[in-house]
Amino acid sequence: MQVTNKNKGVVLITVLLIILLLSSVAVVIGNNYLISLKRAAYLEFQSTSLNVFKNLESLALKKIDIEMKFNSNKLARNNPLLNNDIYFETESGVVTAKILDASNCFNINSLVVKNKKNYIENSKSLESFRKLMQLYSVDNNVIEEMIDQVIDWIDLDSSPRENGLEDYFYSGPLNNPQEYSGERLFFSINELKSLPSFRKINWEIINNNFCSNDNTNLALNINTLSLNNSFLLSSFFPNLAISEAEYIIDTMPEEGINSISDLKLLHPSKNIDLSYGEIRFSSSNFDLLTMVANENFYASSTSKIVYQNNKNSYIASRTYNGI
Repeated sequence: MQVTNKNKGVVLITVLLIILLLSSVAVVIGNNYLISLKRAAYLEFQSTSLNVFKNLESLALKKIDIEMKFNSNKLARNNPLLNNDIYFETESGVVTAKILDASNCFNINSLVVKNKKNYIENSKSLESFRKLMQLYSVDNNVIEEMIDQVIDWIDLDSSPRENGLEDYFYSGPLNNPQEYSGERLFFSINELKSLPSFRKINWEIINNNFCSNDNTNLALNINTLSLNNSFLLSSFFPNLAISEAEYIIDTMPEEGINSISDLKLLHPSKNIDLSYGEIRFSSSNFDLLTMVANENFYASSTSKIVYQNNKNSYIASRTYNGI
């Protein structure tokens, strides 16, 4: 049978279509294979990272227990616990970890104090909060809204304060998501984002100055303050200017001090007799920051550690990023 030019053209086109189809199939298979490889690599990285995080938590707990067992009365800037970072390499990447003193923040839960039946306002902590917000030029009306909304969110009753909000607001149709007030202490400062008043100010003010401890104490470890904490230190005293707070922090000995008497001897002209919160010289709250990184993936964790009076520490909470 004679093959015409027309038939030759049909055959050629058919062959080219088959080649194109096979090429497309090969590309799809290749992409799926690469995705599978990446997924497998990520799962391996995720598993390794979780093991690293848990192992370093155990190591940090031991280091804190040992250090605080012999130096529970003073934790200073030059303490090896805060300065000897952990660094090593694994098959999955580079691991770095650091222990930080997490006591130098304004505990948002300190705005209340617990009585027999309810959480009520803590007048001293309220004054410290007002001064801190005023130092950041927050409007007084907004400050009062923030205070009342925090207290209403924590307290156990359903009666709103003058500038506060109770369940009728959080569960109403205009609020999304619909929820109820906590009737408990804050677990995380991120929960403050659900309070309308806190959305009126720069969130960095909250992020850089506040924390949410599982108690209602307002305290600072003056031995480990940095110049970034000058507003915070100033807010603890009714008559301490920011410049004076900066001077106190800047001239604090690297080895720290042991008592209020030592602080007064160092700064006899500063008005530090009255304070809204407790000035301490050690800490019971720590953050363990851990990072695992390679050329393809990155993961980090923040573990909050509390050292108890019974001479042992525990993980209060942990947050993972990247896994």
